[in-house]
Amino acid sequence: MTLAFGYVRASTQEEVRQGSNERQKDIIREYAQSRGYELEIFEDKAKSGKNTQRPDFERMLNTLDNEPKVVIVAKIDRFARSLSDLLRMLEYLGQKGVGFVSVNDPGIDTTTPNGRLLLQILGAFAEFERNMINSRTKAGREQAMNRGVRFGRPPLKTRNGSFIDRRKVIELNGKGLSSRAIAKALRCSVTPVLRILRENRLLIG
Repeated sequence: MTLAFGYVRASTQEEVRQGSNERQKDIIREYAQSRGYELEIFEDKAKSGKNTQRPDFERMLNTLDNEPKVVIVAKIDRFARSLSDLLRMLEYLGQKGVGFVSVNDPGIDTTTPNGRLLLQILGAFAEFERNMINSRTKAGREQAMNRGVRFGRPPLKTRNGSFIDRRKVIELNGKGLSSRAIAKALRCSVTPVLRILRENRLLIG
């Protein structure tokens, strides 16, 4: 009987609890049975597609010497999330003489020329969509910053509520003032002064 590998993955624990992996297994088993494949399933739980350190994914790739005919997934996004990663993995499978089938993505079958072409087209559209989302996120962040919205760690404040001038702290430290002297000069506690000096890897007097 011809051997096939099935791969299933859930990105989060919530997906696991909702039965995502089990549904994927059912889809893969049905497909394998219809083709008369002997099936071995590899499963990752709560592993993002962007993370290449997926234990069972790596184990599957390291077991290709068992000469499976094909790797089967329920959906293409369970296998890879970026076009470059997808093409790299498919090239690796191809070098091993292993095909790739995504059951719920019609035409995704790298054992046929049309399947290989369609797979690259779909991957390109997915990559384009992610790039558009990233571009919109970046543009929104820039617009927010132009409106005065601050990102990252909030500014440190003095006792009267005014913001501490980090450059002033560094300047006074450069003039030889101790952290306590700087705090007194800026009318703030010594704690934020110490933090600023540590962040800038400066000697504290």
